[in-house]
Amino acid sequence: MTTAYIAPIDTETCNIVPCEKVTPGNNLTYDIGFKVVAPSTGEEILRRSYIVREIFFGETERMKSAYYADKLPRYYKDIAEGKRVVKSFFEIMNELTDLCKRYNIVAFVAHNARFDVDALNTTARWLTGLDFVRALPQGVEIWDSMKMWNACKPARYTAWCDENGYKTKHTPPRDRLTAEIIYRFITGNNDFIESHTALEDVDIETEIIMACYKSHKRMADERVLFHK
Repeated sequence: MTTAYIAPIDTETCNIVPCEKVTPGNNLTYDIGFKVVAPSTGEEILRRSYIVREIFFGETERMKSAYYADKLPRYYKDIAEGKRVVKSFFEIMNELTDLCKRYNIVAFVAHNARFDVDALNTTARWLTGLDFVRALPQGVEIWDSMKMWNACKPARYTAWCDENGYKTKHTPPRDRLTAEIIYRFITGNNDFIESHTALEDVDIETEIIMACYKSHKRMADERVLFHK
């Protein structure tokens, strides 16, 4: 039987038009991180960290609106040291297409996946004048690790969120499901702060994904954001 792999993926973005809130269709991707992972074992086959040339260097004014613009000096340093590779957006997408074929990737997995998918699609439309409206390869499902955790979380997670004040402002309040909060629960490190750089965030999101698999709870329907 051919081994099936998943590709945890994360993006960092800037605004097309300055906006205090995250608005669909307003985010351009400048940082893409992803891995290829065997969900049965957690084995990491490869990992990549790419800076999108057209956005990072071509949209310097818009980059000032990046949600984590204070990290830009770190990016320049990492690029200079070869820790992050600069490529065009479609070179990165083409590589993902090739990897899907090479490793039988059945799903891309992102935390709050709707944001990342929207950002990638918006970037594709922005760079092609609407010629391309979907960035990720066709025929591969997109899973949301936030949905996965919500389906698989242990009963004690709610009590832990209550104890630590990790509740939403909904009525009634709900457990917070950010990657940072879930990772604090998994690791027992309540001081953990998410990096908000793509590949580093993929690392913690992979831990969340594997925790879901290890729970052996059903999540086939709950996890899927977009089907094939």
